[in-house]
Amino acid sequence: MKKYEVHTLKRSFGFSSMKEELAQEVAQFLNRKSAEGYEVINVSFTYYEASELIAFITICK
Repeated sequence: MKKYEVHTLKRSFGFSSMKEELAQEVAQFLNRKSAEGYEVINVSFTYYEASELIAFITICK
């Protein structure tokens, strides 16, 4: 039976390159989890109240 996990990473406005920084953070997180044997199921980005960018990541092992 696979074990699913959902993680969130976020960046608040005020960062000059918020999208790029969050994308880089997500890539590093996924690389680390892939090395641990996790499979990436889904990654999605959304804005919350026009002040934060949030990444929702679903992985399983």
